[in-house]
Amino acid sequence: MEASQDRSAFVITRQFSAPRDRVWKAWSEVDQLARWWGPKGCSVEVLHLDFRPGGLFHYRMQFEGAPPMWGRFNFQNIAAPERIVWLNSFANERCGIARAPFSEECPLEIRNSVEFTENAGTTTLAIRAQPFGASDAELQFFEQLCSSGSLDQGYGGTFEQLAAHLAAS
Repeated sequence: MEASQDRSAFVITRQFSAPRDRVWKAWSEVDQLARWWGPKGCSVEVLHLDFRPGGLFHYRMQFEGAPPMWGRFNFQNIAAPERIVWLNSFANERCGIARAPFSEECPLEIRNSVEFTENAGTTTLAIRAQPFGASDAELQFFEQLCSSGSLDQGYGGTFEQLAAHLAAS
């Protein structure tokens, strides 16, 4: 796994020992997303998945002993099996955009783009995450997340779960 520490965007690349079509299905099918998406150590319940441009993915995250949190994707562009672009945000239980429970300065929305490429049965994912419509304070908070390694840890744990899911299926 490789990560970039560009202050305005977070970029991470990871290879998986699975064909691109298999990795794509893990990202696009409701029963598979629930098995691997989210931070390490939390369970995810998929509340809604409408996998199309303009569609939403709404989910509930639960860490043991903590109150639930919700998140959502607002899909902007889907080019199967090559690219998914979405706006990611924390949400409320009704799928409305909400502030992060840990900071008022976390950007409300992060634009994510993931590219899927395959070479000899190995799929490379490259994700770029960048604040969308953020204030100066939100941009500064995001830059701190990038420089602190928090995003590396978050995506790293999520990708470990994806690798385990792909190996088990």
